[in-house]
Amino acid sequence: MTEPTAAMAIVHAERLVLRALSTRFVEPAEWTVIDRRLAGYSWREPDHAIVYAAITRARSRDPKHWREQLQAQTTRMGFPDLDWESFLRPSPAEPSLHQLIQVLVDRTE
Repeated sequence: MTEPTAAMAIVHAERLVLRALSTRFVEPAEWTVIDRRLAGYSWREPDHAIVYAAITRARSRDPKHWREQLQAQTTRMGFPDLDWESFLRPSPAEPSLHQLIQVLVDRTE
């Protein structure tokens, strides 16, 4: 895979991870695992880093309430113009969340 194509694949995987986190309920124990696995990850896309920070700072883990919560959170973080539509829209059949996270972790090692 060429370098630009590899970088685009990583950015795409990041977006899928964030979309999965933004659109489904994640049990607290699973959040702990996800947070630990992504703790040292350097997000390639700056907006993705902001989205992940907002998700981890959200008080509720219920995606039904995230549209308002995440927009408010990023505004408080100094990023009021972030486009949330692409993150809050479910994707059709995609790999499991943990498979996607593994793609990110594998490509950074």
